[in-house]
Amino acid sequence: MLFYRVTLAGCPASFGRPRLETIVRPLKDWRIQPSGTLGYAKAEVTLGGVDTGALSQQTLEVRAVPGLYFIGEVVDVTGWLGGYNFQWAWASAHAAGSAV
Repeated sequence: MLFYRVTLAGCPASFGRPRLETIVRPLKDWRIQPSGTLGYAKAEVTLGGVDTGALSQQTLEVRAVPGLYFIGEVVDVTGWLGGYNFQWAWASAHAAGSAV
């Protein structure tokens, strides 16, 4: 599992916090408005996500970061179409929720 840390390395020292906040604010405030969907008939699942090897099989807690849990589609688990992924989302939420 990879964790990324954002640093100010490479930013000119003269920028200072107010200038950096001016630069970063539009990115933080950026809103995406979906234009629509194709509905459940075309819904699919993509591969990828949090590696299951980094999680407890019983609680879905991140082994390296106690107190952090991942559930549902953010975890690298896929199933056939037909509700299997919904079932995984609900079951994983129950497992993690029962552990805290």
